[in-house]
Amino acid sequence: MLPQGRRLACHACEDRSIGDRVQYQPTDSDTTTVNTTRRTFLQLGGATAVTAGMGASAGCMGVLGAVQPGTVKISSARFPESILLSYMSIEALRANTDLTVLDETALGGVGMNFRAVENGETTSFWLYTGGGWTTIPPKKERVIGKQEKLYEAVKEKMQEVYGLGYLNRAPFNNTYILIASPEWTRKTGVTTTTEFAEYVRKGNTDFTVVMGPEFRSRPDGWPGLAKRYGFEQATSKLTIRTVGASLAYQTIANGGADVGVGFSTNPNIRRYGLETIADNKTFFPPYNPAPLVNEEALEANPGMREPLGAIGPTLTLDKIVRLNGLVSLQNRDPQRVAREYLRSEGLL
Repeated sequence: MLPQGRRLACHACEDRSIGDRVQYQPTDSDTTTVNTTRRTFLQLGGATAVTAGMGASAGCMGVLGAVQPGTVKISSARFPESILLSYMSIEALRANTDLTVLDETALGGVGMNFRAVENGETTSFWLYTGGGWTTIPPKKERVIGKQEKLYEAVKEKMQEVYGLGYLNRAPFNNTYILIASPEWTRKTGVTTTTEFAEYVRKGNTDFTVVMGPEFRSRPDGWPGLAKRYGFEQATSKLTIRTVGASLAYQTIANGGADVGVGFSTNPNIRRYGLETIADNKTFFPPYNPAPLVNEEALEANPGMREPLGAIGPTLTLDKIVRLNGLVSLQNRDPQRVAREYLRSEGLL
């Protein structure tokens, strides 16, 4: 159940399923550096690049207005996990500060939320490290495979280029992952993407793979994955079905496919008892969420830092999958789920 209230009408601000987000261009590297300062970036036309780089959703901005003193606005993307995380921020701030906290959840896509925080039209939203690294200018094509290194790189980028605060990350990683029926994995013995590639290269192509249309065609989706693991020549022999990303889990569970592409924190993986195939060469970057905060608002309201920073470190994979299940499978109110979770962790 999504929150009620004001929502922007814009085709570029589409609702997303759990974990749905923009992808990236991978390489073999797992480290890189940030060396562009905010001043240099702006001198090079960075402000224009940001507007252009965020796509069509730019036309949706400018409707929120500046945040008033003593008031903060918490926004989110439109997929359930993002909404849930932002309600944790809202509840934590309302319980632990004297601020007036306004609900701007389900505002729009990552670009819209980012610009709103940067411009001071909202105060904070949860930015995933993989998205912060690869979709926000200056974009980085190199993959940092280690979660803590990627977090530190994104934190530095946010501070140096945009002057934004990036607080403590959650340890769970909501990234793309291959999923499969238990029967198929028992029959094949495939547990990693390297083993999957070897199995396919040997001519074992008499099974069905299911995925979303965008992932199937993007070079940083299925074609890039096949190239990275060396089975691209065999993909033409596979039976590939295109369905909505959120339907892949049920399709496999009902026998309509053997293998598919999902998101690692989606509760449907456990709901249907599906197996996961490990991305052992780290084609996909980590996606750890952390609160991105307008630095001016943080300086004006320093009491925000502790309650916002305390949330992320408590959120393990098991916990977020359970919470996502309450919202997405049991239709529980995400704000109530957020409040109950924070109470259970002693954060309220």
